[in-house]
Amino acid sequence: MSLPLIQYIRIISTTSPSPSPSPSPSPSPSSLNSDAITMEFQRQRAKELQEYFKQKKMEDANQGPFFGFIAKNEISNGRWAMFGFAVGMLTEYATGSDFVHQLKILLSNFGILDLE
Repeated sequence: MSLPLIQYIRIISTTSPSPSPSPSPSPSPSSLNSDAITMEFQRQRAKELQEYFKQKKMEDANQGPFFGFIAKNEISNGRWAMFGFAVGMLTEYATGSDFVHQLKILLSNFGILDLE
């Protein structure tokens, strides 16, 4: 069962302990406030929030177009372009031939075009 974030905030704000005016120097386990937020409570809420946002992300991913000019596709396209440019620059540095010459060699070796 997952609740929206606003409901979690309401639950946490209503169950938060009120500050005590005179804190005792050494609290014993029996004197702890019963409505205090424990670490286990926070861990449980954090896990529930993670599941909620993971489910929300999956719902958002399943909606909308798969192909076209959407942000996810444009980001991956840009990353592949940067990778190709970096490989071209490193190959130019290693071999001494520029990018256009590299394309000519590639097309000649694959038999696509006979360029000299």
